[in-house]
Amino acid sequence: MLTPAPHVHHATSPDGTAVLDTRQGSWLMLDPDASRVWRALTVRGSAAGLADEIAIPTGQDPRAVGEQITAFVNGLVTAGVLVETGRPRRAHRRWWRR
Repeated sequence: MLTPAPHVHHATSPDGTAVLDTRQGSWLMLDPDASRVWRALTVRGSAAGLADEIAIPTGQDPRAVGEQITAFVNGLVTAGVLVETGRPRRAHRRWWRR
């Protein structure tokens, strides 16, 4: 399941989504299409089925749309904006026990 990283804050409007990465000190502005993917990820935890939801009503190829969505999501994960919650978290050691 994908979720925004703990250091990420986001807000959505009709014009898109603003994503603030407090660790990098940078903003990511998503247009309405990218915002739709972001909402699916943050609400559902994945983009499963989203390609069909976007492609079929507009007459596009679901496979091509799915590839674009996958590339976009992989970019967000690589940038550290989204994290996979299914992975075990690293154990944090107390500073005085190092």
